[in-house]
Amino acid sequence: MSNAATRPKRRDIEYNVRDITVRGWLQVPDGPGPHPVVILAHGFGGLKEWTIPELADTLVSVGIAAIAFDYRNFGDSDGSPREEVDHCGQIEDFLGAIAYATTVSELDPARIGLWGTSLGGRNVLAAAAIDSRVKCVVAQVPGVSLSSRLWVDMMLPDSDVATLEAAIFEDQRDRLLGKEPRYVSMDAPPDSEPGSYLITHGEEERRNWRKRISLQSFAPTVVDDLAYLIPKISPKPLLMILAEQEHPALLAGQRSAYAAAGEPKSLLKVDGHHYSVYTDWKDVTTAATTDWFLEHLTPSQSWR
Repeated sequence: MSNAATRPKRRDIEYNVRDITVRGWLQVPDGPGPHPVVILAHGFGGLKEWTIPELADTLVSVGIAAIAFDYRNFGDSDGSPREEVDHCGQIEDFLGAIAYATTVSELDPARIGLWGTSLGGRNVLAAAAIDSRVKCVVAQVPGVSLSSRLWVDMMLPDSDVATLEAAIFEDQRDRLLGKEPRYVSMDAPPDSEPGSYLITHGEEERRNWRKRISLQSFAPTVVDDLAYLIPKISPKPLLMILAEQEHPALLAGQRSAYAAAGEPKSLLKVDGHHYSVYTDWKDVTTAATTDWFLEHLTPSQSWR
């Protein structure tokens, strides 16, 4: 694993999406370009400093450039309310990153890959379905087939569907009356599944983590179910990584999404829960991801 001393040199980047400045960083391999590039972003409330740097380092070490960014309203990017997941906006942020990549002379605009995890997996599936510039995609434990029931079961155990939806609608009304947004604490205990993942991050990686998410992040959206988009990904090669101990409803949606996708596609299943892909199974998922991008972005190369 790379550290700050050995990590390939990064440079800060920014681009605008509908008057919102999205910020991130770019790493480019040594040697002559233009290089293939993979664009990476995290999941629900996740930051570019989480998990992504190690994967980006691996990609750069085999000749693939990496772009990582914070979604609008999070981390180093602009946008408000802060810590609010703009579901459609996050997909636009990926599309903006694709457009940005085509402006960088060191990058090959014909070899752009996407990687997303959790809700980011949903975002890359959508972006790959609608943007012809995408060459291939990896969706890891993607957050597809979302619902109020799923949010309650996975992230809001002290609530129920009726209470959650009533609170969302009340918050919408209150905002129109000039009141401040309502937030939900995301400070997971260390012995919980998300907590076991969060404690792997150091102080620098957590500097922008405010341990909260806006209530409107859980509101229903038109991209909660991507069934209508998934078939449009083909013929772009798709790797989907699933955790067999995932929440049953989320896993069912993921399996349905994979079944709906056309060829070429590949499925990697790991024997863990939603957060195991970042901990116990990280080496396996990193290797599979790297192999996928090498095969489809640099078919003449091998890293092992």
